[in-house]
Amino acid sequence: MPWRPSLCLLVLLSVSLPAAASMRCGSGLINEGQSMQEVLATCGPPVARQVSPAVRGANGVPLAGAADVERWLYGPTHGMYRILRFIDGRLVQIESQRERGP
Repeated sequence: MPWRPSLCLLVLLSVSLPAAASMRCGSGLINEGQSMQEVLATCGPPVARQVSPAVRGANGVPLAGAADVERWLYGPTHGMYRILRFIDGRLVQIESQRERGP
């Protein structure tokens, strides 16, 4: 069988692409890329919320490349916490962390 560069490239790309994370909330499912409003509608309010506003200049305008970042905490559910990270209102990361014992 002749060597096919396009086939090899396709295989390499499929192996190296990260999978988008998702999280189940009751009977709903959320995915990276969703808005805060969509996550709230599916999962309800988080247990805790940390807000880091974009860095602003003396004139009050956000600096170039600055973004609002929020971290939301859900759980524990079956001993697992879920930490959701939003940048400018979009879900960019879903992290799972085991509940620590006493």
